Amino acid sequence: MIHPRSCRRRRSLRIRVRAPLAVLFILCFALALDGAGLVRISLLCAVLHESGHVLMFRWQWGYWPDLQISLGGVCLRLRGVPLTPQREFLLAAAGPLCNLLASCAVLGGMELTGACSYLGYWFASVNLLVGGMNLLPLPGLDGARMLRAFRYW
Repeated sequence: MIHPRSCRRRRSLRIRVRAPLAVLFILCFALALDGAGLVRISLLCAVLHESGHVLMFRWQWGYWPDLQISLGGVCLRLRGVPLTPQREFLLAAAGPLCNLLASCAVLGGMELTGACSYLGYWFASVNLLVGGMNLLPLPGLDGARMLRAFRYW
């Protein structure tokens, strides 16, 4: 007999989309009007940010979390997951840290190879903006979660 806890750990990543037609319409409209590529770079940076959270969740709990995509963005669904202040701080800090590391990697790579490009600077800048904006202590952002976890630590 398979232990129920081991079945839970083998669960795959589930993605739920709230209001899928509205999300798809806005995404298609934004991508169609994106001549400079800023929306595409921003989406890539947001995916990197959420990947940091997902990988930290996987590292801490051993199974994949549920993701929810809505008009407000992408977020982890943490209902029923026990969070200590230390785990919550690490989980919240993983997204901005991933953006910072991606920005440093691109800037460092351009510096080492001497192949500087506007695309590389755009990518590094947008990564810093996405990570920095999420560090603001506003409700719903990573900064508020980190501040709350640090306060109860």
